[in-house]
Amino acid sequence: MENQHHINRIALVLILAAVLLAVSSVLAIGIGSVYIPPDKVVEALFSKDAVGSTEYIIVTNMRLTRVIASIFGGGALALSGLLLQILFQNPIADPYVLGISSGARLFVGLVMLGGLTFGFSTTNPWFLFLGSLAGALAVMVIVLLFAMRMHSVVTLLIVGTMLGYLCSAMVNLLVAFSDDNAIADFTRWGMGSFGLMTWSQIQVLVVVCAVIFVLSFLLTKSLNSLMLGESYARTMGVNTRRLRMLMILFSGVLTGVVTAFAGPVAFIGMSVPHICRLLLRTEDARFLVPAVILTGGVFGLVCDLIARTVASPSELAVGTITSFVGVPIVLFLLVKKNKVSV
Repeated sequence: MENQHHINRIALVLILAAVLLAVSSVLAIGIGSVYIPPDKVVEALFSKDAVGSTEYIIVTNMRLTRVIASIFGGGALALSGLLLQILFQNPIADPYVLGISSGARLFVGLVMLGGLTFGFSTTNPWFLFLGSLAGALAVMVIVLLFAMRMHSVVTLLIVGTMLGYLCSAMVNLLVAFSDDNAIADFTRWGMGSFGLMTWSQIQVLVVVCAVIFVLSFLLTKSLNSLMLGESYARTMGVNTRRLRMLMILFSGVLTGVVTAFAGPVAFIGMSVPHICRLLLRTEDARFLVPAVILTGGVFGLVCDLIARTVASPSELAVGTITSFVGVPIVLFLLVKKNKVSV
């Protein structure tokens, strides 16, 4: 009876997250300098009669890309954070804190500031994504090597911080020798915003994220075994080496694709998995994976909405809002659970 009650709670949380995501999406599309009522938003999205109307033009040309970017960007960073926390058995693992986003930023800087193109157009979204992915994976491999030798949470934080500083120093060198137009574009990108993406970039983001979301869900049984210990996972027939490599790859891909197009966005990856664990009251990856994707989408969407409306007509960096919201949540949960051990 108690188990059934727990399953019902999990199902309710997942359904509410999906409903909240849908409602938030409609509201976010409608809110802006020109307000569009929810019924008009739905009409613009699904009715052929609305094609060519003012509402349709605003929705499709201005608002929809941003909402899609926020949903998939938030979900991707949240899932990346969950995978990293399982991989390192560390409650504060996160693409931003571990320096993975900084690595992606460095390689994007090499493309945008250093002219590293290998014959590709720098505006090619797939090339920008691959550059960001290379940087994310490079830093993640370094962090993983340190984590295998040093099990202290503080040490891992220091390694991530140092790598972040090193990447930032290299970016500053690139900036010093770049022209003003490139610096302006890179600075705008570096502030972090889901509003920078074009439709071609959105297509890359959606395709990459959708594939990794599905593959991650297929790994949930193996992830559950790994959380019970590597020895136990092996007895259950899990190839732990391959699983770890896949987790590194998936986290790097998710971090890389979001950072490439939206810039560095902090604390979604750290805070959302903790929120989902608190709501679901479970560590079962079968439920955590879809929960963090949905909740991450809501988190990204709401933070982006705040960023573009709270100081209107000016716009704040979405990373600023995610930090303001995420930091207190993480501090509260870490103190409450008392999981950090030095």
